[in-house]
Amino acid sequence: MRPLDIVELAEPEEVEVLEPEEDFEQFLLPVINEMREDIAALTREHGRAYLRNRSKLWEMDNMLIQIKTQVEASEESALNHLQNPGDGVDGRAAKRSRFSSVWVVVLLQQ
Repeated sequence: MRPLDIVELAEPEEVEVLEPEEDFEQFLLPVINEMREDIAALTREHGRAYLRNRSKLWEMDNMLIQIKTQVEASEESALNHLQNPGDGVDGRAAKRSRFSSVWVVVLLQQ
């Protein structure tokens, strides 16, 4: 490190002083415009994220409705088999119905 020169301290640098309007137009206005663009971009992305999440929830809801419908049909088939055991269908339908019911309960609890 070099020693400080007293002459350097005594002579301040000349700095160009701008009028407040020039300062605003040259430095602050571009920063403000850039911040506005950033806010607009973030707002658009927030809206897109909301729609994506909403769409995923809708898909999950439809999937649960389909599973519920399949389980109800399977249960109905199993009950029909129990009421009419001579139809030639074994107990697999009842097992599938119980298995599907368990999955619906697990999915609905999440």
